[in-house]
Amino acid sequence: MPYFVCARDGAGQIILKRDTREAAEKKAAELRDMGYFEVEIVAKDDEETA
Repeated sequence: MPYFVCARDGAGQIILKRDTREAAEKKAAELRDMGYFEVEIVAKDDEETA
């Protein structure tokens, strides 16, 4: 299941895709350390809704 790390800084928003929860959590921590805010991890199902 893909995970998306969403974060904002003074210039805008970024969305990064990671394949594992652990990788997403690591990247989220790195972004917070770099000064990004509103950092969140969103899990997306591979199934499409009808």
